[in-house]
Amino acid sequence: MHLVIYLLQAIFSCCAATEEHYVYPHILQQRSAKGNLILKLNEKLTLNLERSQVLVDNLLFVTTNKDLHEVETVDTSHIQANIYHDKRYQSSLMVRQKEGNVEVEGIINDNLLIKPVPEGERLLEGQMLHKIFRVNTIEENFIKPEPGLLRLRERYARKNSNGSRKDSNVPQSRAARAEKFPVELHVISDKVHQKGFKKNDELIAYLAVLTNAVNLRYLDMVNPKINFILVGVTRIKNHDFANTDGRDINALKALDGLEAYKNKGSIPGHHDIVYLLTSLDIFLINDGRIMNKGVAGIAQVGAACQRHAVATGEDTPHAYNGAQTMAHELAHSLGSQHDETPECPWTQGYLMSSVDGGWKNYQLSKCSEKSIRTYLATRPQECFRIMNQQNYLRDHKRLPGQTVTAQHFCERLSPKGSKQKIKTVAKKIHNCYINCCYLKFGLSSCMKYNMPDGMTCKPGKTCKRGVCSNYQLKN
Repeated sequence: MHLVIYLLQAIFSCCAATEEHYVYPHILQQRSAKGNLILKLNEKLTLNLERSQVLVDNLLFVTTNKDLHEVETVDTSHIQANIYHDKRYQSSLMVRQKEGNVEVEGIINDNLLIKPVPEGERLLEGQMLHKIFRVNTIEENFIKPEPGLLRLRERYARKNSNGSRKDSNVPQSRAARAEKFPVELHVISDKVHQKGFKKNDELIAYLAVLTNAVNLRYLDMVNPKINFILVGVTRIKNHDFANTDGRDINALKALDGLEAYKNKGSIPGHHDIVYLLTSLDIFLINDGRIMNKGVAGIAQVGAACQRHAVATGEDTPHAYNGAQTMAHELAHSLGSQHDETPECPWTQGYLMSSVDGGWKNYQLSKCSEKSIRTYLATRPQECFRIMNQQNYLRDHKRLPGQTVTAQHFCERLSPKGSKQKIKTVAKKIHNCYINCCYLKFGLSSCMKYNMPDGMTCKPGKTCKRGVCSNYQLKN
């Protein structure tokens, strides 16, 4: 793979001077029933694209501002069908076919992106002009294993573990021998980051391509095979996870704020890890002075499938430059430390180092893989299942609304993390929606959800893809 990546840099070396290169991509052929594609970008570069699986069928999308906390389910099939990857070049792309043309957007490799040129600037009739351009990566800003920084991490870990690690002595179960581990990921786009996306679908598609790029860093790991699945997205319009001047944010305080936000029940559905994307500049403070203002991200080590499973990292909207940071921090969540042992030294430059290791930057070291396996061996079997209720449809012919009542649907999505008993009331409303109302401390709050496909919406009628009508459903 390293030769291929270096070759790609040489192919587009012309971009170094102009920073831009224009192409007319087209599909040479569609391979196999799986929908894989051969995509030609220009005479020098052709991608062999495989269809990716990175989204649940119905994703929980949360929009929150000062006066609103709205949760809806989004059918992601129109996004999922267009997400592809190329293992050789580490490409993660959205490929849409429109009226004989092809529209491509996303990551060619770590610092080369492609996107369509606005219609008014297209030069060749009948084809869609695209721009290939470079972006500045932020991977070199990872926290290095300096003694002071390591002490900060240890102090933070002790504070959150209360002196002990739950489940640390759990005997190995079937989970330890699992072949696959689908990591259910809920991503939050903070109030600065989300401004880069006008439409919710645009944000979901961007995060899908970003998560797809993260998965490419884990391709070589087996037993278990790691695959991150985007199960939820939160669009934060007003909330600060730590005090900020609008430019910078304290890493540890932001992580504390994110954990508190998660554990008070603000994030619906099931998730193994919550990841906060921020466009603010993350920094660390120790003893009242700025220690490191070049921090790209921070995460709890060995936290996946636990209450403190939170991480955060920088990203610039539409630049995808947070992919390496995200892959790095999620590896921490899965139990990997930095590469700083004689067996796997920092200087080798794998994913868990900030040294430029060339092709190694896109892979986990053997030590990281071993650490992840060791941590996952302590996790209960439930951690290895896709628990998000919106995913049940994938392997069953019956529709989810045929197997769940409106009341049970709302109870599954009720706010978690409070000792106060919450009364749940489900109300079916027009156009295939359900209002889930929760009574707590004498106050009522309601959230509107799309009704699951197959649920009765009117006498003799059911919902399917948001339409209440007469359908012949399988029993």
